[in-house]
Amino acid sequence: MLYHLLLQTVKTQQSAGVSPGQPHLLLYELYNGNDVEKAVSDLSQAAIGGSLYVIADEAGSKGYTINDFPTLCDKLLTQVPHLHLWAASCFHGYAPAGWQVEHLTRPLRSPPAVVREVEQEARITTHGDVLPYSERGVPDHTDGPPVTRLYHRGQGHSGSWTDDCVTCGREVGRFLHSLRVGVTEISTTSTTLTSTSGETTPPCLQWRDVLVLYWGTVSDQSGVVTGLHEAGIPVRVMKENDIDDVATARSDVVWVADGDSVRGLERNVVVCLMSLEDSLFRSTELQPYNFTSHRLDHMSRCTSQLVIVSRHDYSPEND
Repeated sequence: MLYHLLLQTVKTQQSAGVSPGQPHLLLYELYNGNDVEKAVSDLSQAAIGGSLYVIADEAGSKGYTINDFPTLCDKLLTQVPHLHLWAASCFHGYAPAGWQVEHLTRPLRSPPAVVREVEQEARITTHGDVLPYSERGVPDHTDGPPVTRLYHRGQGHSGSWTDDCVTCGREVGRFLHSLRVGVTEISTTSTTLTSTSGETTPPCLQWRDVLVLYWGTVSDQSGVVTGLHEAGIPVRVMKENDIDDVATARSDVVWVADGDSVRGLERNVVVCLMSLEDSLFRSTELQPYNFTSHRLDHMSRCTSQLVIVSRHDYSPEND
């Protein structure tokens, strides 16, 4: 996202006759230690004779194993005299020793209806790895659209879990149509979505405003994808080479993705397909960093309408 935003800025400045330089996309594997030295070397050489500015988003979040990122920070600090580094993580207590820490806990992304779901996360309520939300500090003009719950059970449903079920895909598709996603004409009787600022506007949702998230691999042959197709939804399953397309919302389609692959992105409508593995969080003996959480990682991507598809009522008692 940062790379594409920088590209847009550079193009705008170049059209105005300014030559600010060219952004370069450097890819490193920083979570197993293999590329830490290379990253430090490349960045410190680029900063020779000047300053280095680093913005690290979701630092250490892959697999929730926070081990090599502090090493990267400390090595950069010793080799770059004029280092300016900002890093963000949903976890607290893992900053390098001596670095300034600020806790930003105001829920500004999602409306209250979504926040109430996210804040029931076990890492907040039980494990204490994530700080609880504080007050927003500004009025909530609306609660936001109610969370919609669809259930993988009853006549017509098949497969063990939601991603296997054609009927679940059809039901999600029908709900998306009820939101008038992809409909461009204005209707005074249609559904409206209200933002956290309280502004209510006629529906102008596009298919690119929707993410369907699952924990694990969903293929083009998965039941839920088949059901979405049958419901008339333009849907694509995210592959590794689709990352740029998904990040920039280039294609006007509903993306189905492993939630691990889209941390940091936001969408107006998020459909959360529940899975068996999430029940592992009931065990306090597990190291919580080793698992993805539907609440913390998937539901928190939603800026307006949240849809939960599960076998049962998804509450802390049933997690």
